[in-house]
Amino acid sequence: MYKKFFIVTALVLGLAAGLAVAATQEAAGAHGHHHGWMLRQMTRELNLSDAQQAQIKTILQTERSKTQPLRDQLRQNKMSRKNSVGTFDETEARSFASKQAQLMSDLMVERERTKSQIFAVLTPDQRQKAQQLMQQHRQMRRHHGPKQQSQSEQSPG
Repeated sequence: MYKKFFIVTALVLGLAAGLAVAATQEAAGAHGHHHGWMLRQMTRELNLSDAQQAQIKTILQTERSKTQPLRDQLRQNKMSRKNSVGTFDETEARSFASKQAQLMSDLMVERERTKSQIFAVLTPDQRQKAQQLMQQHRQMRRHHGPKQQSQSEQSPG
């Protein structure tokens, strides 16, 4: 049961995590693979029709074309920042943080837009099922999150 609601939650809300992960990934092709996986899981868990699959595929492709430049800029900023290791300039650090925060904000807005568009394609029953599974996933993350953190803090290393 855990796997089932984790997958659906990852599909709908995982888009945000996918965007954040994609922002730090070096391989450009990995994001497209994520969307394919997400669509397959949504199809299975929410029993999407062929028409829904086609609409969601288009939504995800549009999202990718809008967010790719943002992810590229985040990656470029991060790489340029790595080159200044060992030096600290507060003005430069604040400028970097501000740029990254604006890009992440733009990505989050696109994520919410995409989620809204996907939910508009779903039937009321599918939306309800997706929301229930997302809620279960949030509760499980709250329950397991601190335990995982405390275990990592205890490990030597």
